[in-house]
Amino acid sequence: MRTASIFINAVIFAATFAIVISRFRKDGVWQLRYGLKQFRYFTVLSNTFCAIAALLMAISQIGGSVSRAVFLLKYLGTVSVTLTFLTVLLFLAPFQGGFAKWFAGKFFYTHMAGPLLAILSFCLMERRPMDLGTAMLGLVPMLIYGAVYVYKVMLAPEDQRWEDFYGFNRNGMWLVSGVAMLVGTSLICLAFWRVSGM
Repeated sequence: MRTASIFINAVIFAATFAIVISRFRKDGVWQLRYGLKQFRYFTVLSNTFCAIAALLMAISQIGGSVSRAVFLLKYLGTVSVTLTFLTVLLFLAPFQGGFAKWFAGKFFYTHMAGPLLAILSFCLMERRPMDLGTAMLGLVPMLIYGAVYVYKVMLAPEDQRWEDFYGFNRNGMWLVSGVAMLVGTSLICLAFWRVSGM
């Protein structure tokens, strides 16, 4: 199982690294500003975070010992990409362009394959018992991003705002969206908590 986990984590890191690097290239030209702009999306942030955690997990496993800190980072990364996968599956794809748009091409890995690999490796090969308080730390990345998103979409000076690219404030429904994300992420954390205790 350790060898399989190392392999999957290496794949997660390598694939994500390649995709993130490719985002710095537009119309055949390398563009730093364009690449950095991609980090406003939770998809890119969550996959990058999970990839770094996966690399640390693989290195730790090769070294023979996985610290609590590395385990927690992989857990937080896994919760984050699970949230990405479920948000696209249950909200963005059905209501903003269809499944082909959100799961095809370059999005297949970041919206589906990468998250599923992280879930598989964590649940089957890396899980360890954790208390409920630790499990709920999985909310932290979503809460941080949510606060930034609300500010950049609704509160920042007009010339510094982001467009509401996720549609969370469509028809002024930001509060409903926020509660849904909080509840959804909490359920993800609870699911991983139960699995980790098995």
